[in-house]
Amino acid sequence: MPEYFGVFGTLEGTRSHDHVAVLQDGRVIAMGKYYLKQDDFFHANGRDAGCEAINVRVPDLRTIEYVLNIQFFYETDVCTYPIYEAVNKKISGNVVGMTLLGADNAGGGTLHVEVIAIGPP
Repeated sequence: MPEYFGVFGTLEGTRSHDHVAVLQDGRVIAMGKYYLKQDDFFHANGRDAGCEAINVRVPDLRTIEYVLNIQFFYETDVCTYPIYEAVNKKISGNVVGMTLLGADNAGGGTLHVEVIAIGPP
């Protein structure tokens, strides 16, 4: 079973989920956030740098019909790298699983992943 919102919890002062809009047919557009500290996710478990699986839960939805957007926010002052991409997306209930590909930054930092999806509340 994946760890929803991980062992790190949520960052203080930020929302981990929220409604974006309610459509006329009753479906909801909602978002969920998850974050990983770079030293923890790139260097743990002997995995290759820049390649890690992540699960983002959107708790305001029972199931996800479609992922509208995936956004990355990286807490560092380096602008040239890392560049991240989400591949191999899989929806299971109200969780979006994906693999993150990107360059390694040994200096550390925190990567925030925000998913906006549509589905029934």
